[in-house]
Amino acid sequence: MSWVSSLCALYDTNAWRAGEVEMWNGKPLTLIPLGYDTMKAQIEIVINVDGNFISARTLNKSESETIVPYPEGRTSGIKALPLCDSLSYIAGDFTDKVTLYFDSKTTEKQRKRKMDDITKSFPTYLEGLSAWCSSEYAHPKVTSIYNYISKKNTIDDLTRNKVLTLDDDGVISDKVKILGTRIEKTFVRFRVYMNDTQQTNALCNADNSDVSAVWLDKTVQHSFISYYLSIAKKLDLCYLTGEHILIAKTNPVKIRGEWDTKAKLISSNDDENFSYRGRFNTKDKDTGYNEAMSIGYENSQKIHNALKWIVRRQGYTRDGVCIVTWESALNDMPNYYDSTVSMLGPLSDSIEEAEITDDMLFGEEEAETSETNYASAREFNTAIGGYAAKSYDTSNMVIIALDSATPGRLAMTYYKELETSRYLENIRIWHESCRWRHEYLKDKKYCQYEGMASISEIAKAIYGTEQGKDTKSKHLVLRTNGDKQNPKAPMLVFAFDRLRPCIIDGAVIPHDMIRAAVRKASNPLAYEKEFNYQRVLHIACSLVKRHHWEKGVIFDMGLDKNCIDRSYLYGRLLPIAEKVERSTYEKGETRATNAERYMQQFSRTPFRTWGIIRKSTQIYLMQLKPGSREFYKNLYGEIAGLFAEGDFEAKATLDGKYLLGYDCQRISLKSRKSDGTIATSEDENENIETEEK
Repeated sequence: MSWVSSLCALYDTNAWRAGEVEMWNGKPLTLIPLGYDTMKAQIEIVINVDGNFISARTLNKSESETIVPYPEGRTSGIKALPLCDSLSYIAGDFTDKVTLYFDSKTTEKQRKRKMDDITKSFPTYLEGLSAWCSSEYAHPKVTSIYNYISKKNTIDDLTRNKVLTLDDDGVISDKVKILGTRIEKTFVRFRVYMNDTQQTNALCNADNSDVSAVWLDKTVQHSFISYYLSIAKKLDLCYLTGEHILIAKTNPVKIRGEWDTKAKLISSNDDENFSYRGRFNTKDKDTGYNEAMSIGYENSQKIHNALKWIVRRQGYTRDGVCIVTWESALNDMPNYYDSTVSMLGPLSDSIEEAEITDDMLFGEEEAETSETNYASAREFNTAIGGYAAKSYDTSNMVIIALDSATPGRLAMTYYKELETSRYLENIRIWHESCRWRHEYLKDKKYCQYEGMASISEIAKAIYGTEQGKDTKSKHLVLRTNGDKQNPKAPMLVFAFDRLRPCIIDGAVIPHDMIRAAVRKASNPLAYEKEFNYQRVLHIACSLVKRHHWEKGVIFDMGLDKNCIDRSYLYGRLLPIAEKVERSTYEKGETRATNAERYMQQFSRTPFRTWGIIRKSTQIYLMQLKPGSREFYKNLYGEIAGLFAEGDFEAKATLDGKYLLGYDCQRISLKSRKSDGTIATSEDENENIETEEK
């Protein structure tokens, strides 16, 4: 199936939801009916079946979203919407009751144009509403609205109900704003009580025909689309179906969110002042269509409305990235871009919420991680099995990515459809091949899990910087552009685009991303908060492990004492020097060790730099108790004895495997007894015996 067929099928399968307001993750969600769109209303007018005014009120922001007939987009000029519109359109007494304000910069031509537009607005709106009420598809509630509007008392009614207020001169000025919107652009919606007893909004039937809210009445929605299709006369070839049907002149916007008011997925140039002149005939003056491509109106509505609905329902839209993934039966499935632990349940991803002390992760006072705060690979595999049990043999997954280079053009940068079983298996392989220790915060508690971090976390680790007002609030962030409404982080988009095929298709991780991760993990001094460096280090280890997994070499998270790889062995030496020096610190002391300060240089010239580190830490080694001192000396000798002849003195730089050895050896050293004092010789021997077992 193509992306068009997938979206049309998604709409048809869920057509019964169209027009209903559902609560999804605490927010209202609506599959928009054909020919409709959503608008933010500021005023609600209540009338009865005879078109008599009852009341009016100003809406709160939380309840302002309204489903309204919106068959074609409007940009400039006079073009009334079929039912609900702004106050300058629906108020017949607007020009008589409202004083228009013009500043000193407004020219006479601009003043005249604005006055003419407002004067023509109401007749245009009334004419369109009258045509609907006169057709065979007329609806009683729409007729009631028409009868009320025809009285031309809207501004007076709103003034009496104190929705609009008079200024000191006893007139209404358009300088006054309602919920931040100028009076002439204030959007109005209607409630119609069909009898005197119906004063509630109880949903009495499936079509909501008994509810007073006109925008929720499905019979009104069906009435409009039937009426609109009956009056549309311009037909053309639909390139999607091959049928000669009503063609979409314009296509919906607001695909990624309500803020996305300009970007169109399908668009064409204006019929004059072309920015591109292709080989096809320009728009025909009689039909308004061209030879390049034309899409049926109903198909266009299904495609865009289904896409808007699924993006809001379960899409990922952040910092310029817009991705949506769904299963054909809308069963819950893991998102390929999430971390391992995210697939096990909701978690707090805000590292600012908890206070991680500087010595909690690397010092003698380790962060205690209980079994309840540790997610293992077994739990992840169980979760994947649970997802697989929900799917069936013909179940498919659809993945779509959207992006815009300019405010007016939206592109589908990625589309893929694959079997759900294959999708789940590819996700399992990704998290298994990258499996390493990672940390996160849940309910302000430090937790760990085995697996792989999310793409967003990977991007922050590789391309992000540490920012924050103080040490406790510092966190990794990516640089974004200056667009407050739609901020875009180019490196986050970059990471999603490049890692997507690695997860979904099993492609090789780009080598430059691995090198960048290793380079960041080799510079611990760049991070004031140890928790941030911990994340960077472990993500780098995951990427390095995956890189060698692709070559058939599998590294385990546990310390491999038999590994004789030069980089791995050098990596094991570094945390020993770090541990020796840190063991002599006073409680609460957080200064960087020599091993940390020389780590970046150590990765480039290990033999020369290790001599400097070993010499600088010798004084700390002599301060330890005899048992500890002997333990670390023996460990130095044990590791040095594993180097192949000539490897230790070689001048070659270290590859990413040194980080694996570094982290594994450090975790092994952390397993030693740590109660705020230096371990005794008996403790050292006990740990050695435990490790040998």
